[in-house]
Amino acid sequence: MSISVPAEVIGKLREATVSLMKSKFKKEIVEPEEAVLARFQPIFSAEHIPSLTEEEFRSFLLPENNHHWSGLHRQGSRMCADMTKLRQALILLVNEDLPVSDRLDEATKTVFGMGKNIASAILLVTQPDRYGVWNNPSEANMKRLGIWPKFDRGELFGSRYVKVNQILLELRDALQIDLWTIDALWWFLDREVSEDTGIPDVEYSDSAGGHIITEVCRNSSLF
Repeated sequence: MSISVPAEVIGKLREATVSLMKSKFKKEIVEPEEAVLARFQPIFSAEHIPSLTEEEFRSFLLPENNHHWSGLHRQGSRMCADMTKLRQALILLVNEDLPVSDRLDEATKTVFGMGKNIASAILLVTQPDRYGVWNNPSEANMKRLGIWPKFDRGELFGSRYVKVNQILLELRDALQIDLWTIDALWWFLDREVSEDTGIPDVEYSDSAGGHIITEVCRNSSLF
């Protein structure tokens, strides 16, 4: 699938990136990347997952530890109800010898509560140069900007993620920022939209949790 993000969209996102980097949120959600990766990459390594504890996994879901995602912890009890299944799914999810689409389909089917937000967040942490995050903010902002991909009827989640990730990778290259920062940018855009319109934030999440996102971003434009 060939994708080309319009130059106008790239320009808007470059402007928004500059604003993000000048804001207080750079220190809060962009700069912690190195520490978060250093802490959780070993936990989600193929070597460690067979001995992964519930406490270790739950620690990743907490926003004060991952510094990016506010609602992932809501699925902790469901996901950890069967640690054997969770470990099996995670071993599969991080196996780079298999297509990511197949890994996502199987992992999300195996573990109740592992939706697109958590699965793609783990992929970002384990392979930060290859995988972006598909969650409510990224989907809402990409749709608002007109760069959301088209899916075939009945297309499986893993295949749909590949299409979303291809656009995120193109944005990474065009904006010259990493995928972690792109994920922070979506959250920042939601906040800016809310402040510009004066409409208060409305928190919601899908079955897998995610960022806090404002309902207003569905109907309003930052630019």
